[in-house]
Amino acid sequence: MSDVPKLGLTTARQAVVSVLAGAAISWLIMLGFEAFGAQPPVVPWTVPGLLIGLAVAVTIYARALPRRIEDHRVSSQEAFAALAVGKSMIVTGAVFAGGHVVYVMFFITRLSAPLPSARVVQGAATVVAALLLAGAGALLERACVAKDDDGDDEGRKKGQQPEARGHPDPA
Repeated sequence: MSDVPKLGLTTARQAVVSVLAGAAISWLIMLGFEAFGAQPPVVPWTVPGLLIGLAVAVTIYARALPRRIEDHRVSSQEAFAALAVGKSMIVTGAVFAGGHVVYVMFFITRLSAPLPSARVVQGAATVVAALLLAGAGALLERACVAKDDDGDDEGRKKGQQPEARGHPDPA
């Protein structure tokens, strides 16, 4: 095996670190609002709406990508960009989910007031939308993995991740 680093799939550890980072940042922001005696804004419905819209669009693209890779109609640049978008969507969805879980938990004990209940409902919708975004990113990332034609299945059985790569331009 060569010493050249390979671009692999996003690991569960990376996703968990992203969730924890989002939660920590959100916790600090919530403490800042509390320290100044201010209330954080209510998450608008457009945030989960946009996240769900993006997740749907990427899921559609991810479903069509493997067929295009098999037909050699995907340039290596497009495959790499799709992989990068998939990875960034996983991390972004995880950070949003972690951050909004803290946001929801901060207001869940204050449900009797109208704005805190709106914060809980809309924050929970954003958590679900962020998880959908991360799931769509994972689908796209896995769609970028080309089937290995040269019989390199032994390495995968030993726990190695498949190499993500695209096909060269058909020229």
